[in-house]
Amino acid sequence: MTADRGRVDSAEAAEDAVRKIQRLRKAFGRSKVLLTDEEPGSPALIQRASELVAELSRWEEQLEAIRCDMAELLAERDRWRIAHDKLRERLDRHTLEPRSESRSEANRPAQSARQPAPIRPRSADESQDFTAIDRELERLNASMLRAFNSE
Repeated sequence: MTADRGRVDSAEAAEDAVRKIQRLRKAFGRSKVLLTDEEPGSPALIQRASELVAELSRWEEQLEAIRCDMAELLAERDRWRIAHDKLRERLDRHTLEPRSESRSEANRPAQSARQPAPIRPRSADESQDFTAIDRELERLNASMLRAFNSE
């Protein structure tokens, strides 16, 4: 749920930045038209130039706000990539590497005492019980989430 909220917030921030850039682009166009319509050296051109100086400072503030928005979006994207990479690494390592010997041997009964159960064929009307597998998967998921959250 928080991932979806993060994506929605990111999408809204990106759309907001695009709107800000579009407003600036239109303001640039309007200023260009106003300056090119005036006669060079005329008092009206001088007046428009002074107005443009004030407008430029507003544009600079808007550009800085857009830069900050983009920096936040990039930082969030990087956080998501890092989290994804850590999770992928943890999943790869968890499925390939056994748990540390000290922890796994303490929880496991002696191997010599356990004999594998003989595999017997199942009849067509007998269904396989997956509850033990489901419990182990839930335990594994919880363990991975705890480890991921602790980093």
